[in-house]
Amino acid sequence: MSIRERNPGVESVGDKLAVVLDSVCRLLIFVGAICTIVGVAFLIVNYSNSSTAAGTMLKQAQQNVGLFGTMALVGTALLALSLSFVNWGEEVLGPLLLIAWAVFFFSPMYLPPMLGGGSGETTLGKSAMTAMQTASIPFGSVGLIVVVADIIVRSRTRAREGAKADQLKLGKGLKEEKDIRNVFMGKCWQLPYCRKFVRERCPIFHARRTCWKEQVGCMCEESVIRNAMEGRVIPADAVAAAKFIPENRKLTPQQKSERCRSCVIYNEHQKHKYKLAMPTMILAFGAVYAVFRPQMVSGIQGAMSGINKFVGSATLSQDGGKDLTKTGLGSGDVPFAEIIVVALLVVALAYMIRLVEYLLFKAKI
Repeated sequence: MSIRERNPGVESVGDKLAVVLDSVCRLLIFVGAICTIVGVAFLIVNYSNSSTAAGTMLKQAQQNVGLFGTMALVGTALLALSLSFVNWGEEVLGPLLLIAWAVFFFSPMYLPPMLGGGSGETTLGKSAMTAMQTASIPFGSVGLIVVVADIIVRSRTRAREGAKADQLKLGKGLKEEKDIRNVFMGKCWQLPYCRKFVRERCPIFHARRTCWKEQVGCMCEESVIRNAMEGRVIPADAVAAAKFIPENRKLTPQQKSERCRSCVIYNEHQKHKYKLAMPTMILAFGAVYAVFRPQMVSGIQGAMSGINKFVGSATLSQDGGKDLTKTGLGSGDVPFAEIIVVALLVVALAYMIRLVEYLLFKAKI
């Protein structure tokens, strides 16, 4: 007797729990949005009034910045976590969270000119902008986690399954052969879907070539299957066996290539190429970071300063030209320009993986 038969409520309990968690997260999205909007709004109000606040009013404004900064931080945390739970698996989730992080983190670049600029020189104004940057932490951290998790999940799925099942027509549903090892980047007859009874009579096997280069094989060419079923003897010599490789003149090279793209054996070959491409890309991005890290960090700092100068000049603000990497959160020991570089590299890696997936499992190059 199965577990489900003994306790038919096991699955339903899990389903009900998922529904409850989904409902709770949707409520927390609403609560988080309210907290974020209220917190940010009052931070902006206190920033605007920071140049005129004095005495008791200044003390109250400082307390307000602490209170509403915490409210904004709690709100963004609730939003980031709840949105991730409800929308897990959506391709745009990670990038959108990182965009939200950028909107908050770079607020000292565009908010002061929009609000007059002078308040940015006061201690209270700087505290308000720092609180805005602090509120960006949940968006940035959760966004990076989502992007990295998406990379891991997609990579494991593709390395295990390859192309989607509906893209395979030849050999779809075929079980792996047990008599042969799955040789990494091996030839077609070294892959687990090459059937033994065909392989022993296959001229491509005896010629030590591959079906995707010859564009004929045991999954697509009738003559190969017929010769195997008739027990036709193929010479063991590679040169002599090559003469027995059939050549189908009824199909164009494009039609033959399409047969390969829909073949389970070629899909296995593409999975091997994907497994090779993945660590190669990761090492390449790591090498780029190691070699060009100083240039990229200084480039980010220069871009931030340049944009800030442009905004300051366009708005006739006196705050234009400040280096945002040395204000707010950037004034501590955390190298935020470097964090931005890492975040950009992670996002670039995610999209590069999708490009490789398209080339290997859609275009089938």
